[in-house]
Amino acid sequence: MKTIIFDIDKTLLVGSHCHFYSFRLAFRELFDVDVRIDIGNIQGMTDKEIIFRTGAEHGLEIDEDDFRRIVDRISYNYRLNLGRDNIRALDGAGAVLERLKDGGIPLGVVTGNIEPVAWLKLRAASFDTHFRFGGFGNEGCSRASILRLALERASAIYGNLRAGDVIAVGDTPRDIAAGREVGVTTVGVATGDFSMDELEEAGADHVLEGLFDVDGFLGIVGYHPPVTAEVAK
Repeated sequence: MKTIIFDIDKTLLVGSHCHFYSFRLAFRELFDVDVRIDIGNIQGMTDKEIIFRTGAEHGLEIDEDDFRRIVDRISYNYRLNLGRDNIRALDGAGAVLERLKDGGIPLGVVTGNIEPVAWLKLRAASFDTHFRFGGFGNEGCSRASILRLALERASAIYGNLRAGDVIAVGDTPRDIAAGREVGVTTVGVATGDFSMDELEEAGADHVLEGLFDVDGFLGIVGYHPPVTAEVAK
């Protein structure tokens, strides 16, 4: 049985605008610094890397204790401001997740978001109940490292996984690079800031315009719905 792991932002949902606002509030509250998230292309980067690099850009030496406090403040501020966000599911995402869930396919997330923010976003899109495990952006600077964590957690639930039985889905070259490093099959969806050509150039095994191509996605992952007794007749 395949295990499928999804990125969150611009893969399953869009409309989160208060995430980095919560970053800025955290740095202001803890360090009295007004930060800019200005460290180049951050698409697919983990929040942990963004926090450490943003701190360095503003002359802050952030240690692990500081990092934990920043994560706590980001989580608190995001929860307070979630009502200002306009989170909505991307076309087809709900249909794909429902079909896979109905088929008993193990589903997880690997996201650059810190864990509390990730679950709040998923809950806002009514997707949180689809997932039993994940790897999160507070757990490592390398996206490949949090993908490995997710696979370890999946193995603890479902039994030991082979990389060949895992499919990682995301919208950025970093998602694809992490999947290739870990050795899983990768599916790029062009619902973010990167085109199908760019995702293909990044080495994606498969590329789609988006999850709105429900049948195309299900075909790629090899999902075939069970034949019911009624249909068999």
